[in-house]
Parts: sequence; structure tokens; C-alpha cells
Amino acid sequence: MASTERCAVGASTLLGVICALLVLNFSGNNQGALQSTVGKFSPNTRSFGTVSGRSTPWISNALSRQRKEETVAVLKENLEQSSLVFGMRYAGISVKQMEELRKKLPEDSKIRIGMNTLMKRAGEEVDGYANIKDACQGDNAWWFVGENVASGVKAYLEFEEELKKAHKADPENTALPSISGGCMDGEFLDAEAIKKLKNLPTRTELIAKIAGSVKAVPTKLARSLKQVPQKMAVGVSKLSEGDDTSAKIGDVFPKPEAAEA
Repeated sequence: MASTERCAVGASTLLGVICALLVLNFSGNNQGALQSTVGKFSPNTRSFGTVSGRSTPWISNALSRQRKEETVAVLKENLEQSSLVFGMRYAGISVKQMEELRKKLPEDSKIRIGMNTLMKRAGEEVDGYANIKDACQGDNAWWFVGENVASGVKAYLEFEEELKKAHKADPENTALPSISGGCMDGEFLDAEAIKKLKNLPTRTELIAKIAGSVKAVPTKLARSLKQVPQKMAVGVSKLSEGDDTSAKIGDVFPKPEAAEA
């Protein structure tokens, strides 16, 4: 191939890869789409952007940035939908144990493993979760708990208790989880504070209590109002009989104080 033709092919290849990266950046295509695009330019020679079939650093970095942006977006969505978020240190816990835990989670709770740096960034961009940064230490599996906070906390405590029993039987091969901290209502909570939330009433229980309290108010008010007409009726009856000395009349029609001499 002549030198001029090689230059033309190289320029065309470079332009094609740049276009592919721009499309990837704006449309969110996956890694496979970019690699297949890059690989089409030089099927019989060493592909531009690859060395021995591997992506060059600048392509890998572009794809890595894209994946991080996607992860942050997912974390932000999970934060916005949660009432409580906390980190669980999972070092030493097997994939099988994590999968079993996920199966036992309440309906409005979920677990996602994410880098601390990405969780910090997501927390900074969602109102009420800036303090999650204090929990971003060690390897964390993040718990996202919905409205039924107590149910999510109880699920963690049951998992912790289960592993404690296994650890007691086989301490060398069983790791124990721990809570690194979390956020609720804009406040940072340590492990002990989070565990105490197991006693928090569920949404259904709270509504039932409020409804019961509201229902009791009209009953008490009716009882109080009922006593007023009774006193009034007694007072009017005594006056009609010419009896204005009764103590009961004074409750309804108090007598004016005697004029000073």
C-alpha cells in the first residue's frame, strides 16, 4: 500500500474511532459496541486502538469513566428511593452467602456493592445523604431500605446472627459482617443507632396508631360537651321554680357580688 493510501486509511480510522467515542459518550453504548466498532477498521492488520487484541489505555479509561457514571446514576436513584442507607462490611463473606441474603430481603430493601468514592459522589448529589461519606471506609455492601425501616434492619440482624452461629462453629472459615455507618433523615448514624431502628414501627403500624388517636378525640370531646347542656338544663329548671339558691345554679348563672356598702 502506498504511503499516501496508508495515511488516508490512518486518518479515516482515527476519525471513525473519535466518532465512536462521541456516540458512546452521549448515547451510553456498552463496551462491546465500542470494541466492535474499533475492530472493524483493520481486520487484517493490527487494529487502531488495540495492541495484541487488548484495548489501549485511552480506550479503557473512556470505558471506565462511562461505567463509573452509570454506577453513580444508579446509586443516586437508589438513594432517592430509600429512607435508610447503611454500609455493611462484607470482607470474607462468600458469594453464596450474599446471594442467600438477597433472597431473604424485604420487598422494599436491596443491596448493592459500590466503590466508596462513587457512593461519596452520589451522596453529595442527593439531598440528605452528604454524611454518607463517614461510612465510606473498607469494602462496603450498601443497604438501601425503603419505608419499612425496621424490616430492613431486622433482616441485617438476622443475617449477622446467622453468621455469628456459623463463626462459632467454624471460626477460621466464617467471616462476620459489621455496619460501617449510614444515613437517615440527613443524619449520620453509627452501627448501634442503626440496630436500634429495629423497634421503629412500620408504616402500616404508624398509620393505625394515628387513626386510633384521631378516632378517640371526637369521643372525648363529645363527652365533655354532653355535660354542659345537662348543667344548663338543671339551672334553668331551678330558676323556673323560683329557686335561685341552689349551688348548681351558681355553676351556670353565677350571682353578682354584693355591692359594697
